[in-house]
Amino acid sequence: MLVLLDSNIFFSALLKAGSPPARIVDLWLDGGFHLLTGGAQIDEIRTASRNLKFRKILHPHDVGVLVNNLHRAEVWPGPLPRKHQAADPADSYLLDLMEAAQPDYAVTGDKRSGLLEIEKLGRTKILSATAFSLHVLHL
Repeated sequence: MLVLLDSNIFFSALLKAGSPPARIVDLWLDGGFHLLTGGAQIDEIRTASRNLKFRKILHPHDVGVLVNNLHRAEVWPGPLPRKHQAADPADSYLLDLMEAAQPDYAVTGDKRSGLLEIEKLGRTKILSATAFSLHVLHL
């Protein structure tokens, strides 16, 4: 199973151990599914983690470990065709990555982006962390 996690899932996992996002990330790290990511997402996580808001609540070491682990994922090898526009323009690359790589699932917690309302793009089902945990992973 190939899964794309929105960056907010990673940040939520770092902020709250035991939460659905944390359980999802832990399951990936334990080999429970294959993770899809791309250079744009890795850059987004690096950049966002340096924002004052996150610097106050996240330990830089934890973010560094996360970024290093992301390099173990299936990283999309190049630029993406820019075809989609999300309600939150910063998340448009996720739609492009879904179309290009066709993961089984995309998981997001961002209600502003409009991704959850799309529900499906191609073969990719778009779910919240709670729905993915309960209905797919049975956590």
